[in-house]
Amino acid sequence: MAKEFLCALTHVRHESYFLQKWIDYYGPIVGGRENLYVVIDGDDWEPDVDLTGITVEVLLDAPRRRIKNDQFMAKAMSGRANRLRKRYEYVIRGDVDEYVVIDPDTGIDWPDAFAELGDHGYIFALGCDVVQAASETTPVDPTQPILGQRKAGFIADRYSKPFVINRWSNWAGGAHRLLNRPVRMSEHFVLFHLALADQGLAQARMDARGGTQQHNSFVGHQTDRLNAIADAGLAEPIDWPEARAIGLAEFPIEPDTAEPAKRPRPSRDPRNREQGLPVQIPARFHGLL
Repeated sequence: MAKEFLCALTHVRHESYFLQKWIDYYGPIVGGRENLYVVIDGDDWEPDVDLTGITVEVLLDAPRRRIKNDQFMAKAMSGRANRLRKRYEYVIRGDVDEYVVIDPDTGIDWPDAFAELGDHGYIFALGCDVVQAASETTPVDPTQPILGQRKAGFIADRYSKPFVINRWSNWAGGAHRLLNRPVRMSEHFVLFHLALADQGLAQARMDARGGTQQHNSFVGHQTDRLNAIADAGLAEPIDWPEARAIGLAEFPIEPDTAEPAKRPRPSRDPRNREQGLPVQIPARFHGLL
């Protein structure tokens, strides 16, 4: 029996806003809600989102310490993605606040874009961490696309992630890498991470997850990420084509040995900051998300 073309898989905890955006974005790409798969982390909450027609599973017993949680979810979601691969030719797997687009400049569609996986069976999208800049003082209108309302970000090694498979693969470490697979960067996929696109949304997300009552490992990580909002480095952006070229060249290589990296490595460019290479997001992406 021929496989169906494509599905998308995510997991979510206290995240109704981005879950709705994830459904709205990926539903048409995968050909309908019946090809969306949502894993709800914990039975202590319910998303305020219409999940009709979507395959939904509640996952219990995820640890509430960050590193252990990352390891647990990597294993749990890898198993689900690999099972789905038996039914679908391609399986998209990503966090609920991450959205992969095809660069409009390529002029290609999803079937043609997936040809880039080749015999390897996976590809890493170039990551852009969208961050509210100091000049962007108006809160995001949640009824409108974020890109365009927010125009600043970082081309980031940490958000350049393996997002799609069509052969057996296992994610590790917060889904930033695949086990026993070197980094292979895409020439046309871009992953936009939107968790920091609006300070109000980011703070509300942290509060919904327990705020400072969470384990210290989560509190510290989320606080550090909130501090990246309005980062001073955004005042001196690198042109997108240059930053993109740097990322494609340097993220997949171990800096000391020039060997293929197991996970994307930070750029050695002196303009690189902890969050990545500061950029302005080109107008061709505005309105996509």
